[in-house]
This record gives sequence, structure tokens and C-alpha cells, in this order.
Amino acid sequence: MGTWGYIEAIREIKDQIKKANELAFDDIVVACGSGGTIAGLSVGAWLSDLRAKVHAYCVCDDPDYFYEFSQSLLDGLQAGVSSRDIIDIKNAKGLGYAMNTAEELNFVKDIAQATGIVLDPVYSGKAAYGMMREMVENPEKWEGRKVLFIHTGGLLGLFDKTDQMGSLVGNWRRMDIQESVPRKEGTGKMF
Repeated sequence: MGTWGYIEAIREIKDQIKKANELAFDDIVVACGSGGTIAGLSVGAWLSDLRAKVHAYCVCDDPDYFYEFSQSLLDGLQAGVSSRDIIDIKNAKGLGYAMNTAEELNFVKDIAQATGIVLDPVYSGKAAYGMMREMVENPEKWEGRKVLFIHTGGLLGLFDKTDQMGSLVGNWRRMDIQESVPRKEGTGKMF
């Protein structure tokens, strides 16, 4: 189902580009945890006139596993293309699935402070970190390219990181549930 959903996402991306009268993207970057998303995006882009290269940063297993898995999905769709030709898969697993280095967690915090976009540390955070690191290490590959980063969600991955993230966010205190829940007598900060 995820594969079909992301084939459809390419159509939606194309529609948004057309409505905004924008240039198409050269590259699409996304986290990879199961392989369905990258298979859908890559075959959708390949079959359409968008033709953007899909770059996946895997947060578990390794790139070879995801190339093979994506190939099996592409073969099932009778796409007639090699996954290695339409997807660039890099390892972004770091310490392991759902485990983070201090540098990765600081990156998630810095992005949130700078942009207001909260990346989860399990999927999109690792993918964005991997993308930015690769852009610094290999700027020629990315220079002049229009890149779409797809945030696939995963914010629930923050809940088990409160101890690790707590010291990083400092004045981002936890919401006191008593301050925001409306009460019968009309008190509570929401009202």
C-alpha cells in the first residue's frame, strides 16, 4: 500500500509544481525504513515526466537490502527498471535503528530552532542529517540542484527520547497538563 501511495504522491507533487508555476525538482530525498516509500517515489518519478532522482537514507538494515527489496516491489509492478538506476540509497542508521548520536540529536534540535520544523530522530531526522552531511562532503553532486525533502512523519519517535533531548532543548519545558486542560470552573490557560 505504501508503494502505491507514494506513486500517487508523485502525481500530487507534479500538480503542485504546475499550479505554482515552478520548476520541477531534480532530486527527492526521503528516509527509508521499510522500502515501500522509496519504491513508490522512484517508480512514480521514473514513469512520469518528473524524472527526479530519489535519494533514500536508510535508518535500518543496509543499502543492499533496500536495493533488493525495492527491486522486488518494482518487479511486482512490472516497472521494467533496476532499483539501482532510479534510487540512490545511503546508510544513515548511525548507531542503529532508533539510536542516536549526540550530533544527530543536536541537528534535530537546531533544525527545529532555525525553521520551526520538528524532525523525528528515528526517520526524517537521520535522513536530513545524512543529506546535509553529504551536501557538505560532496557539494559538487548537489550544486545547482533543486531538492525536495519529504518529511514522512514519525514524531512519535520523540517520546522515547525525552531524557536525551531534555538537556538539549533547555527552556523548551514540558507542557504541564494542568495548565492547559479546561476545568469545570473555567480555569486553564487555553480559555
